[in-house]
Amino acid sequence: MVVLRAEVRRLLSDGTLSAEIRGPRILREIHRDLGELASRYREISRRIADEDYSLRAILSGMIEGVLIADRNLRIRLTNDRLRHMFGLPKSPVDRTVMEVFRNHLLHQIIQQTLETDEPRSVELQSEIREGNQFNLKHFQVTSISLRPRDRESLTGALVIFHDISQIRSLEAVRKEFVANVSHELRTPLSIITGYLETLIEGGGDPETNVRFLKTMHKHAQRLNILIEDLLSLSQLESRRVSLNFEPVELRECIHRVIERLDTRIREVAAKVKVNIPENLPRVEADAFRIEQVIYNLIDNALKHGGKSGVNVMVEAHSNGREAIVAVHDDGPGVPLGDQPHLFERFYRVHKDRSRDAGGSGLGLSIVKHTVQAHGGTVALQSSPGAGATFTVSLPLKQV
Repeated sequence: MVVLRAEVRRLLSDGTLSAEIRGPRILREIHRDLGELASRYREISRRIADEDYSLRAILSGMIEGVLIADRNLRIRLTNDRLRHMFGLPKSPVDRTVMEVFRNHLLHQIIQQTLETDEPRSVELQSEIREGNQFNLKHFQVTSISLRPRDRESLTGALVIFHDISQIRSLEAVRKEFVANVSHELRTPLSIITGYLETLIEGGGDPETNVRFLKTMHKHAQRLNILIEDLLSLSQLESRRVSLNFEPVELRECIHRVIERLDTRIREVAAKVKVNIPENLPRVEADAFRIEQVIYNLIDNALKHGGKSGVNVMVEAHSNGREAIVAVHDDGPGVPLGDQPHLFERFYRVHKDRSRDAGGSGLGLSIVKHTVQAHGGTVALQSSPGAGATFTVSLPLKQV
């Protein structure tokens, strides 16, 4: 009996038994049964370990956050994705849902799932700390009951979190884009329609009619520019535009742009200076698109210089790998809060004044996407009251 007790202790401590024991037959049979139990125990342990590994591998590979809560809404299991989604500094396991998330709606849908055995789905908004700031995140949350096969009572709920912040952001951008396009189209169309109705009804004297026609022509051109810019931006964003790469002389491009803008430069009494070294290397680029970039940057400086007689400086140099073009003006500069958004479609620092200045509101967005299509970068440096400098870097060679 002492030997048998020793074998049981050995089985409990390390899961093994002696190869055989001596003694009465009943002891040997008990020892053999213990061996079978030990073997089954090892097999069950192996299966549990395999299932645990598979579960953890699945959970760690999911892009959704996963949480399992018991009947008391205490968290029993989560994956790393959930902790990353909500920026949880420590594991939420063994804490309540309310304690971790501080969200009554989340607590409520899990509670309803436990009480009704019915799945629940809801969209949650939460301020998530990212670095030194808080960002609003949107989550689609689904709660499903967990019921064991051999029991009637519920043991918990499986809660899945899907981050839909990007979808909501894109929806907001789409709505804003449609609203902006509608506004930009409506304004010139309303003016053209109004003058046409006046002319159809008989109009006025010949001088007034000519003035009406010139105004209509001006706004028709505005519509045409808007449509062309929208098409260009759509092609650039979808990468459907085909760039014709060739060796380009930036000096010639800049001078051609200034010649095209000569009338406008004289209208606003601006002074445009150019500082480009003679030995500036050629850039492998699409000449038409690069001229469009330079045109938009100089035109932007002329429109938003904030005063008559604005000074604009266009400089270019090379560091051996890239060509750098900088357009500087001595205008009022760009407020710090507006600078991160300046390359967005239709974004305007001073909306009313910008619309009076003309243009489609897409110029800087076209600049950004065109430069990126060439493998380059564009940046803004500006301090309120100290002017603005837009710097474009273009690789000398395409790879």
